[in-house]
Parts: sequence; structure tokens; C-alpha cells
Amino acid sequence: MQDLFQVTVSFESKEVDLIDYISYLLIEYGASGTQVKYAAGYLENHPNLFGEIPESLPQAVLDHPTQVLAYFEDSVSLEDLGQHLQDQLPIPFEIEGGMIHQENWQDNWLKYYHVQEISRFIKIVPVWESYQPQFADEKLVYLDPGVAFGTGDHPTTQLGGQALELVLRGGETVYDVGTGSGVLSFIAGHLGATKVKGMDLDPQAVDAAKKNLTHQQFGETSPDFEFFVNDRLQGIEEEAQVIVANILPHILVGMFEDAYRLLPPSGYLILGGIMEDKLEGVLDHLAQERWEILQVNFLKGWVGLIIQKKE
Repeated sequence: MQDLFQVTVSFESKEVDLIDYISYLLIEYGASGTQVKYAAGYLENHPNLFGEIPESLPQAVLDHPTQVLAYFEDSVSLEDLGQHLQDQLPIPFEIEGGMIHQENWQDNWLKYYHVQEISRFIKIVPVWESYQPQFADEKLVYLDPGVAFGTGDHPTTQLGGQALELVLRGGETVYDVGTGSGVLSFIAGHLGATKVKGMDLDPQAVDAAKKNLTHQQFGETSPDFEFFVNDRLQGIEEEAQVIVANILPHILVGMFEDAYRLLPPSGYLILGGIMEDKLEGVLDHLAQERWEILQVNFLKGWVGLIIQKKE
């Protein structure tokens, strides 16, 4: 089993939104997964990810700098990554890295990654867990976090999944931009989409989505899935009734023209990956004569938008 390159980013803040943002930046840079250590407030707010949390955390944990650990398939330049983070973050930090054995990272996922609840109807289930649905109408998405490019536990994934649940009625074509693990694509399939195209600029993410597709169980009427490498919606010609994009704001705003071109009147654009302080900048790029903002949803410092193309 190949080794992984582990990067550790250390900083003093315990702010949940900032920790989530740093994790998100590392995933966007190409990390296969992240872990959080020594963040008391974060651990208390993420019991599903980190298992049972003691009522009183040790003082050593409270005093220790917060750490976000990221895992890469290949070694990365710490200087370049550090500069990338410095350009985005408002706080000082330290960064270090080195090779580790991959099985150590996967063992950690086995300990900490459990069933995630997107909504009353949608659950994200690790492939090794034996999960019995609580209700007959539950939709189960199976993921292997060993190829984690979006595991269902992040607020942006939850917002995107809940938005799909609101707009899909069955029979739609859905584009999933920045598909990562394919989680939103699979949710769309379970909610009745007949054709789903997931695209990502990262070939490793596309491979992860294809692998996760083999774990899904759709019964007799499986949707038509396609996962491929692509830069947002560039070069796409076929119309889609729903476009969902869970990517960072500066990338989102560059796809609005293509989204407008590809959606029919009354088609839906679902946006995620937006921190609250970035919302106004995203809205400024949405032409009011073209788009109607139906919902603005907030979860743990992140924002999800449901937007409709005007007639």
C-alpha cells in the first residue's frame, strides 16, 4: 500500500467556521482527506465525525494549538501550499509535512467516520458499516472515505443535498460541478434524476466518484451516471434542469454564464461552498434580470443558495 504525504497546519483559533474553511482549502488544493486535532469547540460540535466526546476535555487539549491534518497522494511543496493558505486566511499559522503509511490514515477513518444524516430521508453510509434504515423510504448513499473528496459530513454537502431534495421531482438531468466523491450526484439519483453528469477538474476526484458509483444500490431503475474531468461547465452543450455546484466562491462566479446557457426557463441552480462573509460577493455576480433567488440557507457559518432561471 502506497504512502501518503501528510501536511499539518497549526494555529491558535478554535473557531469552528475557520477550521472548516481551512479543511475546505486543503481539499480544494488536492488533499484526499483531512482530520482535526486539539480543537475543543470543533469536537463538541462534530460528534458524528469524532465519536463520543467527553463532557470535560483535558486541559492539554484546550491549551494545544488547533491542528488540521491533510493527506495527499503525492508530496506537495510546503512553500507553495503555505503561500496559498496565507493568501486566504486572516490568522498566522505553522505548516509542516512528511510521508506516512497510508494504512495509518485509513485506520483513523475507520474509527471516526460513521453514518451521516443529510435529512430525514437521506443518509451517507460508510461502505464497511452495516446500517439498517429506520424508515422504509430512506435513501442510502454509500461512500468509501479511503478515497474521500467529500464525505457528507461537511455543512456544504448537507445544504446541497437538502436543496436537491426540495427541487427534484423525477426525470431530470442534473449536472454536479466539482463532484468530488460524487455524493451529490448519488443523492440526485436517489431523488429521481434519470441522467446525472458529475464533473471535476481533479482526475483523482473523478476516479473516486467512479469507484463510489460501484457501491450504490438503486434497484431496478438506476440513473444514467457519467463522471469526467472538466473545468466547471465549459464545453458542455446538453441542457440540464438542475445544476448543483459545491465549490469555492471565486470559482462559482465564473460559471454563471454557462449555467444560464444550459438551464431552461425555471431551471434550478444550487450553489454551495460559500462562507457567510463571502455571500454578498456571490450575490453581486448574479444578474437580477436573469435569476431569482428562492432560498438562502445557513448552516454552521456556511451558505447554500437555491436559484431559479427567470422565464
